[in-house]
Amino acid sequence: MPARPPLSGPTKPPPPRLLASPGSDRLDRNRAGGRTLGSGTDRPDGPTSTATLPFSRPQKAVVGQPGQAHLPLWARRLAIGGVMLALAMPATVLVSRALLVQQTLADQSTSRAVLRCTAGEGRALDDSNLFSWLFSGSYFSCGDWETRDARVQRDRDQAQANYMARERVRQGY
Repeated sequence: MPARPPLSGPTKPPPPRLLASPGSDRLDRNRAGGRTLGSGTDRPDGPTSTATLPFSRPQKAVVGQPGQAHLPLWARRLAIGGVMLALAMPATVLVSRALLVQQTLADQSTSRAVLRCTAGEGRALDDSNLFSWLFSGSYFSCGDWETRDARVQRDRDQAQANYMARERVRQGY
């Protein structure tokens, strides 16, 4: 038995081997110039060889043109992260501005002021370029106003409509 090399340096693992099937001794003799395949065996019960044959795995197919360089894994991950950041930043800004609109309109709905905002939009403080649109902040711009008298009248009209609807249901119409 051959001696093992010392474990001090990197060692190359032995090539994988495939166990031989019954009848492989016939194949080996055929390669050596002996008998042909299927010519019989020396023993009536068949061969019982436990020899192994060298086995090499097929190489992975390379996608792309031959000689084409592939990016390292860290560069691919960096590119994917950049694309995800480029998509997530504007989405985050748009969601925060939508939440600003909802919060402002909710605050206005409970206000007892003479004029009250009923519709508006969130805008960037500075729309001069993309960088400032993303990072300058937001403010609320009201687009539709309502007076206190109009609000009171609208609430009365709504209450009257609800009362009439209940009465029609009660009378069976």
